[in-house]
Amino acid sequence: MMQSNVNNLVSVIIPCYNDQNYIQQAINSINNQTHKNVEIIIVDDGSDFATKEVLKGIRQEKLIILSQENAGPSAARNNGIKQAKGDFILTLDADDYFEKDFISKALNCLVENTKVGLISCWFETFTDEGIKEKFKRTGTDLKTLVLYNGASAGSVLFRKQSWLDANGYDEKMKKGYEDWEFNISIVKAGWEINIIEEYLFNYRKKARSRNLKADEFHKYELWKYIYIKHKDLWVANYELMIDSTFSQMEVLEMGSHNLRKSADYRIGKMLLRPFRFIKGLVLK
Repeated sequence: MMQSNVNNLVSVIIPCYNDQNYIQQAINSINNQTHKNVEIIIVDDGSDFATKEVLKGIRQEKLIILSQENAGPSAARNNGIKQAKGDFILTLDADDYFEKDFISKALNCLVENTKVGLISCWFETFTDEGIKEKFKRTGTDLKTLVLYNGASAGSVLFRKQSWLDANGYDEKMKKGYEDWEFNISIVKAGWEINIIEEYLFNYRKKARSRNLKADEFHKYELWKYIYIKHKDLWVANYELMIDSTFSQMEVLEMGSHNLRKSADYRIGKMLLRPFRFIKGLVLK
């Protein structure tokens, strides 16, 4: 087992919004870490009555609970970090959990390399039905972050100083993707991001999760916000952006072309023909 720097206090920030069924598992994953010098700060982000009752029942040393009106995970993380005593911050969503060696291994990476400001890892997603998938994060440089969040799944370990240099999490981003924007700001501030090539984080996929809503309903709105905020980055990499944009357009166009050629499309078009004829008579 790799030994971490035991004298370094790690402050664990757990935003909690209506996660009464999962919060204890998140806490247990911190209590079971091989690195024991931690404090836990849970930020109740305007949760419902059931969650507040569960939080009231949590009692252990070096754990505090803060409450705020619902303002989103960025504000919750920032508020928790402001109260943190440690120089190292671990963010963890209330419905996810870490493997026991993550803090130890990630902290060693930060201590050994003073240029690294944030540590992520490979992760596994899971559902309450037992469906699991593995994901490898591979991109930590700005050219990768220009195009997508290749650095983390949101729950990461970083220096408090790198959070300060990045001006914290953007509290305007209440609908999602704030972790992607934070990673961009970390690297733009001069810090490096490293990825531990092990599956040390477990991300719960819920049917109506905030991230799923972001992908389905707010993706382009959020992309636009990030692109405008970091327009200097996009201008500096305009050739890469153009190439990516046109590649995506080509994929969409090919998909549309293949759809029009499909049997299902032709059958659907044939079935709709009488309705179009009736519509034409009505509108005459």
